[in-house]
Amino acid sequence: MNLIDSLIGGGWLKTPRIIEAFRRIKRVDFLPKDLEDLAELNEALPIGYGQTISQPLVVAFMLEQLEPKEGDKILDIGSGSGWT
Repeated sequence: MNLIDSLIGGGWLKTPRIIEAFRRIKRVDFLPKDLEDLAELNEALPIGYGQTISQPLVVAFMLEQLEPKEGDKILDIGSGSGWT
């Protein structure tokens, strides 16, 4: 089972628009080359300079709790990787 399907199956991803965003924006594109094979793990991963890319479950939880509507803007402070 891939990462997104496991987040859906676990009840972390529910909203169709958020699910579509997870499917379209690939986490692998925001990782260092040497970590690309770990992109499907549900873990925070190091991205350099003592920073990590967020655990997908945490990102899914935050977005679902926010209940964003079309046109909303969300600022994620500390999103050093650009993926959230």
